[in-house]
Amino acid sequence: MTENTDNVLVTKAQAGDLAAEEELLRRYKELARVKANMYYMVGADEDDVLQEGMIGLLKAVRQYDPEKEAGFRTFAGICITNQIISAIRSSRRNKHKALNTSVSLDTSIGQEEGGAGEAQLRLEDTLMASPADSPEQMLLMRDIIECILHNDDRVFSEYELQVVTERMRGKPADIIAAELGRTKKSVDNCMHRARKKILAYLIA
Repeated sequence: MTENTDNVLVTKAQAGDLAAEEELLRRYKELARVKANMYYMVGADEDDVLQEGMIGLLKAVRQYDPEKEAGFRTFAGICITNQIISAIRSSRRNKHKALNTSVSLDTSIGQEEGGAGEAQLRLEDTLMASPADSPEQMLLMRDIIECILHNDDRVFSEYELQVVTERMRGKPADIIAAELGRTKKSVDNCMHRARKKILAYLIA
């Protein structure tokens, strides 16, 4: 099975070949783990988030259509993120349920630099970080935005979509502003609005 391409394995898996399905799950478990770690919350069971990611991966295996979708890895990544975000949204609607509390926006994801006693960082804080984002923050933003756009959810205005797209490509705000004929402050404000909309999307 290991020598088969993703598309061959998907075709076999969708025809009921459990060995092909298991090979795809094995092949992309690390992708699910990487994405799960982006949303992992300190004090919760890391396996809870990974389990959601694996559910998303299984959905990708069963729903992938090579004639309609991009490569399987890209599609699988989106399905994994979709499932984890669905868990986040579910946890926000069901705060008193134990399931999925590991991905609550309010839960700590570690301490800010400075040691014990410093303020705890939350997923919400990460998303609302300043425009000078760290690579980790930008990766998280990109992951969520790709999920939103893939689902064709109408979250952003045309201007916001232009700004977030260019920002996710690594362009600084001043360059984006010059290209769009706007001020840097306008671009920064636009990015701030986009972040707020992403948070609203997660807790809807």
